[in-house]
This record gives sequence, C-alpha cells and structure tokens, in this order.
Amino acid sequence: MSDGALPKGMEKDSSSAPKKRGMDKIGISIAIGITAVALILGIGFTGILPLGDEISSVMQEKSTASYAPMKSSGSYSISDKDLIDQLDWAISTGNVMDMYLDADSSSLIIHTDTTDNGELFVGLNADYIGSDDGMFFILVDNQEHEDYEQAGMDLYIDLPAGAETVEIIGDYIVS
Repeated sequence: MSDGALPKGMEKDSSSAPKKRGMDKIGISIAIGITAVALILGIGFTGILPLGDEISSVMQEKSTASYAPMKSSGSYSISDKDLIDQLDWAISTGNVMDMYLDADSSSLIIHTDTTDNGELFVGLNADYIGSDDGMFFILVDNQEHEDYEQAGMDLYIDLPAGAETVEIIGDYIVS
C-alpha cells in the first residue's frame, strides 16, 4: 500500500464506512423475499384468503345455496322490500333466508336457517339503517346477543346452532 492510499471501498471524502457492494444488495433481497413468503403464508393460514380446496368448497356452497323468502311471523311490521340482494353478507354455516327492515323497531330483521354454530357477516348500509352513535343492538331469537364484533358498519355476529332470527337494531331506518 502506498503512502496516502486508502483501503479498497474507501474514498477520501467519505466517512469510515465502506461502500455498499453487491453482496449487501443480495442479502437485502433475500430478506425481503423471505418476509414476503412468510406474510403470504400467514395470511393464508388466518383464513383471510382461502387456500387450496377451501376455494372450491366456498364456490360450491355459494352456487348450491337457495334463498327462498320466509313468510312473516306477523310479529314484525316488515317492509315489502327484501334486502338480501342489497346488502353485503355472508354466513359460515346455514342459509340466510331473507332480510327486511322493521319500521316499528328501527331494525333489520334477518331470517336464518342454521344447524351448526357459525358466523354471520352483515355489511350495513346507511341508505337503509343507521345509528346516531354508530352502535347497533343485536338480538338473536329475541334474546340480547353480545357475541359480535363491529367494525364501522360491518357486523360479525357469532350464531348458535338453530338460530332463526337476527335483529339488528339501530336508531333509524330509511325506507
């Protein structure tokens, strides 16, 4: 090494840190790749994205489900508009038969047919039902039900086996 010469990777104007080389870039790329694969697998195992045979079973359930409207029990003042095609919804086990607004109780009535415990997702729409404070009251088969989660206007309601009626009560309905 000659007098005044710097080690390889060092420049006169730089600090003592060497320049980044190709091996550092490869290491970062590998770390990003491993993180991406772990993230994809983690999301797949949480059930957010269906994997493998789950996709075909979900598609088969949707294609074979029948949604014949149930007759009213007479205890509700039901509007003549079935909202089953107007709201976003999904049920893990069973069927949703119909969804109606009840003007007397400012609620959405959902008739279900369930044989096993499951979850009902309902994406409420402010064009149909709303709440002044953003909170909704849930009844399942005319009993107060606190086993649900709310994210904005989306409700995730755990249903017991045999549940027939879910009532989502707000402060007002728009009919």
